Amino acid sequence: MVHAYLTIFVMALTTAFRDWMDQQDKLKRKGKDTGIRKFREKVKEENGNKLIIFDHDRYAIFDAYEVFILCGRNVLMPTGTPEKITAQDILLKYGVQLE
Repeated sequence: MVHAYLTIFVMALTTAFRDWMDQQDKLKRKGKDTGIRKFREKVKEENGNKLIIFDHDRYAIFDAYEVFILCGRNVLMPTGTPEKITAQDILLKYGVQLE
């Protein structure tokens, strides 16, 4: 008896989820916000150019251009930054004590 009720419940839940997904797809095609999908796309876009650098048991999260500057490469006008940014500027941004 319990198995029968559980099966019917799962079938109803699956049908409701499929209907909800169809509604979300229709809204997306119309160009409207679709809840969690839109949020995940926004987070992916904001973090798409981040790099995680590990050093033993420590790590840091940098923008991709910052890693290249810290490695001594020239980067031309990184997005959203002043025209000329130095390794010292990046280190100060993250609170590194310079001697």
